[in-house]
Amino acid sequence: MNNMEHIQWIRRSRAGDSRAFAHLYEAYKDLVYRTAYLLLDDPAEAQDALQETFLQAYRALNSYDPRRSAFSTWLYRITVNHCLNRRRARRPLVHLPPAQFESIASPIDLEGEISENLQLQRALEHLSEKLRVVVVLRYFLDLSYAEMAEVLEIPLGTVQSRLNQALQNLRRALQAAKQPGENFGLEEEVSE
Repeated sequence: MNNMEHIQWIRRSRAGDSRAFAHLYEAYKDLVYRTAYLLLDDPAEAQDALQETFLQAYRALNSYDPRRSAFSTWLYRITVNHCLNRRRARRPLVHLPPAQFESIASPIDLEGEISENLQLQRALEHLSEKLRVVVVLRYFLDLSYAEMAEVLEIPLGTVQSRLNQALQNLRRALQAAKQPGENFGLEEEVSE
């Protein structure tokens, strides 16, 4: 679906055409689910987030401005914000089981083996929310720095510094994982 088709489906959706919105849903449901799954680590929560994200998008469709951003960027912003709010609401964090992590195909491999490297998976689980989300957006969803800044509504320099910090933390964690008895060089979240 090209940009002109998106704009037509959006216009029709704004006018109350539910079939037009169904086309948008079909075009973006996999992208939203994948993003939610990577941020929430749980298939059931990701499915709920998918539904909630599209409900929010439908309600806010009149606020979407195609001159400001691509529809996908706008939808990423809604998805990421919804997932971060869900993560904050559920403490302690639920960690992704290795079998589920390996089943997610990633478009770009971080440091060569993101879906095959258990140590990397464990290090990712220990990143803070702010750092994990930039890694997911960049290396799993292949967003540009500018798109990430727009989705997260933060300056480009902040995106770059968070990604740099995340990669440094991951490198340290992976180096520490090679040494027996190390805790990946990251603080574990404590259950209450």
